[in-house]
Amino acid sequence: MELIQPMKQKVWGWPAVINFIFGGAAAGFYLLCLLMASLKNNIPGESQIDALKLLAPILTVMGFLALTAEAGRPLRGLYLFRNLHSSWMSRETLAGTLFVLTAAADCFFPHMILRVLAAVSALGLIISQGFIVYCARAVIAWNVPIMPIVFVTSGFALGEGLVLVLASMGKLSLGFGPIVIGLFCVALDLVVWLIYLYWSNDAAFRKATKILRHPIALTLTVGIGHLFPVLLLLLFVAVPGINTEGKFWNRIAALAGLSIVVGGVSQKFGIILWADYLRGIVLGQSKDGAQSVNSPINEGKHLDIKVFL
Repeated sequence: MELIQPMKQKVWGWPAVINFIFGGAAAGFYLLCLLMASLKNNIPGESQIDALKLLAPILTVMGFLALTAEAGRPLRGLYLFRNLHSSWMSRETLAGTLFVLTAAADCFFPHMILRVLAAVSALGLIISQGFIVYCARAVIAWNVPIMPIVFVTSGFALGEGLVLVLASMGKLSLGFGPIVIGLFCVALDLVVWLIYLYWSNDAAFRKATKILRHPIALTLTVGIGHLFPVLLLLLFVAVPGINTEGKFWNRIAALAGLSIVVGGVSQKFGIILWADYLRGIVLGQSKDGAQSVNSPINEGKHLDIKVFL
């Protein structure tokens, strides 16, 4: 018997969404920039990439600032480093801090060691964010094993969106390699997102994620955010020998990039603010026949609240 029906959580709001969007986009963008820089024969603008990588730590800092503004006590954030052995939030803070420091340092004092540390911490940042959400066992639609993968693929897709927007502005040079990489990132994120939407036939999960399968939500995340940019990127591949520096192709790249960003923002917004229902409290029966109350609190884990106590 369900004593209390599932209700929306009131702990995480817009600041958390901003942090997840900016952090994921920053990490994905930085890692894609490194990958593009490694394709030296196809990327004549390698020096431009080195300069633009500074955007990644800036976005990460902006994401963390959104959280500290909500908490109101930014200096108390130092306490988050005290629980690295068990808290993914502490690990996210550490990974984000290392990423900002090493990525920024590498932009001004380029060195392979700094670059490797920044790449590892960037990957750690988006993985940690995914596990923060996954470990919130009280929230039905968050506590599914695929959630960390959703955050990783979404981060790379958002990063590709930034790459395309900057390329359309002449800040980066597009080649066949980066276009193929972009197609792979967006297509993989689409597959992972669809798997998540239909992950379980459990009635509670289906009800919590129902809004994410609404036609309007699917139009934003799947149609505009994935299928449309994939079709646009396929134009670059389908027309051999095109001049990607022309105005027409710059507009195509900008449109594809902005569409990907819209899709990524819709994903994070939908997960955190739409599909955020707490598990209901039900009256169950123990092995000895006695009645007991099963609630999210009884499951042993609470929402990992990002406040600085």
